[in-house]
Amino acid sequence: MDTVPRVTAIITSRERFSYAEESLASFFRHTSIPCQLVYVDVNSPHDRWNRIKRIADEHGIIAVRVNKYVSPNCARNIGLRYAEGEYVVFLDNDVEYTENWLEPLVACADEEKAAMVGPLYLHGPLHEQTVHMAGGDMEFSGAWGEREFVQTQRHFMKPLAEVPEQELRRQKCDIIEFHCALVRREIFDEVGGMDEGLLTTREHLDFSQRVLDAGGTVWFEPRSVITYRMPPPFALTDLPYFMLRWSDEWTKDTLRHFANKYGIKPSYVERVTKNRKGRQYLLFEQVKPLLTSVLGTSGTRVAKKVFQAVEPVGNRALVELAALREPELRWETYRPATPAARKTTTSS
Repeated sequence: MDTVPRVTAIITSRERFSYAEESLASFFRHTSIPCQLVYVDVNSPHDRWNRIKRIADEHGIIAVRVNKYVSPNCARNIGLRYAEGEYVVFLDNDVEYTENWLEPLVACADEEKAAMVGPLYLHGPLHEQTVHMAGGDMEFSGAWGEREFVQTQRHFMKPLAEVPEQELRRQKCDIIEFHCALVRREIFDEVGGMDEGLLTTREHLDFSQRVLDAGGTVWFEPRSVITYRMPPPFALTDLPYFMLRWSDEWTKDTLRHFANKYGIKPSYVERVTKNRKGRQYLLFEQVKPLLTSVLGTSGTRVAKKVFQAVEPVGNRALVELAALREPELRWETYRPATPAARKTTTSS
């Protein structure tokens, strides 16, 4: 390509590795405007990394492999090192796209001089047409250190057909999500990169707020549509990363950091329980059909209670083991070249 594309797409691992190839296939099938793609692999199994490299060879993308499990914000910051052009679009590796999803985001950013633009986010299989978020809002109130904080995903889990037409128009909002978020690159000069103190959650709230504080605008553009494919299913090799990514320890550290940063009352950290329940729900749903066929409905209910009691202990042990084996952060960059691919190694 003779000229640098206006957009660099940075795809990072959200919570599993096993959906990445399907997501990338959807990206290539539905992305029609020039776009540099950087895929940041967070220490997936070697066979999956080898398949990512083959995709890189086929499509001419940059593939970056981190040598350990890191948070999505850390992976996004690594990906930013490779960004060129006017815009960056951050994407998770479990997203499915619709035709020409990118053009409306760029058009909105151009026409509204927006710092950030998000699409209409759906949830689950595309044909189900379930809204995940149609723009979002957040509000702080009260004295510093005891502030209340409320955030809203507009029309969350509502059938798309039930959303009033006037709500599905281009409009300003407070927040968009990193499932898909177009960001004007120059805004990073003003607000800095992603906050790596946010390990599990609240990343989009923090970055959106920093953009708003800097005088930038955040927009919802419903002509662009993507859908977020939450697990299950998992591959067995997904589970260590998933368990660490949503661990009680990472979540507690994240919520404490977010509360301190924005003067929110300390009890906000109690929300770690909500993340734990979400983690346990997704894990149990993976094995529930098998348990039901073997144990029946009542036996499965008992198994669920036992699982909920013992899972936090295993989760804590996993985090402690990961900390004992924590290597220095490094990553390698795979850049397909003609006639043969070349590889370079970079460290932080």
